[in-house]
Amino acid sequence: MKARLTLSDKMYGAVFVLVFVLATGLVCQDSQASYAIVNNSTSSPTGEDSLSMLFFSLDSLGNPTTADSVCLLVSGPDGSLVCRDSMAISDGRISATTVGGKQFYCFKDQVSNLDGAGTAGCYSLTILAKKNSGNLLTPNVGSFQIISEELSDQLALIDDSVWVKGGVIDTNLTEQGGGSDSTSLARWVWNTPQSNHTAAGSFGKYLDIEVSSISSGSGIYAYTIQAYDSTIGQAVPFTGLSVRNLSQTSLIAVGRTDSYGRAGFNLDADSFLVVASAPGYIFDAYDTVVVAGAGVDTVFGEQFDPGSPDSPSFCRVYGFVYDAGGQPETDVCVSASLPSGVSRFGAITVTPTAVTTSTDSTGYYYIDLIPSNSLEPTGVKYEFTISRKDGTILRQRLSVPDQVSWLLTW
Repeated sequence: MKARLTLSDKMYGAVFVLVFVLATGLVCQDSQASYAIVNNSTSSPTGEDSLSMLFFSLDSLGNPTTADSVCLLVSGPDGSLVCRDSMAISDGRISATTVGGKQFYCFKDQVSNLDGAGTAGCYSLTILAKKNSGNLLTPNVGSFQIISEELSDQLALIDDSVWVKGGVIDTNLTEQGGGSDSTSLARWVWNTPQSNHTAAGSFGKYLDIEVSSISSGSGIYAYTIQAYDSTIGQAVPFTGLSVRNLSQTSLIAVGRTDSYGRAGFNLDADSFLVVASAPGYIFDAYDTVVVAGAGVDTVFGEQFDPGSPDSPSFCRVYGFVYDAGGQPETDVCVSASLPSGVSRFGAITVTPTAVTTSTDSTGYYYIDLIPSNSLEPTGVKYEFTISRKDGTILRQRLSVPDQVSWLLTW
């Protein structure tokens, strides 16, 4: 036999629900899902270091009304209670506003006051608004999340390269467009005398002069170094030149050739290593220049075409890796990945998985990649890693330009 629910039954049921609410003093409402990713900072409550949440107090009929006090409860990722606080509705962390004659509130505090030890994970936050009349409690539920910073993200903020093998360098340590200058050089060396150094520098040992005096050298002889294309017999303008001593314990001078392929230096009588670099050219890894007085010497290179990627929408990123003695590094692993996660290329989903290759017997490598400005979200950078079996040589985040080929520079 089917049960029947009469009108009187419904009325009695409604009375029972009302009596239950009045007896318990607890007024229920829907949870407020508010997953916010925040920082666990102790600074003033602004921006990512703060958390704000709207809440209200309900009367026995379910209408917003004024509250007399607030109880705050926060549980951590492991389910433990990490924060419990009571405050009057007049507390400075609470602000009030009226909408349509109804009372509403906003609670704001810095994250470090709410998350206990600040362990990464999701936190549940409940604000119990209490109305003394009728002893009513209205729960307002929200949540927030703290994430830990990855090492690769920290490296990106440094805007520098990670050198494990100080003597292992890429001969193309130049900025886009070719050449080195004192600004880019400052990324690789300390601007302090050798006596102030406490650790080995990027070139293997110590600098013995300040960066500000390196630009064209400080020797007594005016010496010109010219870059020359040996295949077509023409000068190579705007070639970056670095002059080091033979043991590579000191960087003596840096410069860039002019429109005639020449750069002037002030050098003492000695023998030096000269490293040359220009987009689209390959120079001998290390040319030796012997200075006995004022004079001119030449570094020779030849044009190099890395070819075009299979897809016209891609860019061929290429480079060379040499050891400190000027010999090509073979089987060095070079990889490129998207550390920020999955991206889009038009209607195509691009995974963050690393694309890898290895240097050949000449130290040469290339990887075909989608240009950064063609990826979504905009501003995506690739993380390039160059590593040998005994450790990482370089890790750097860079934007790949929208062009057919690009010499990997930073």
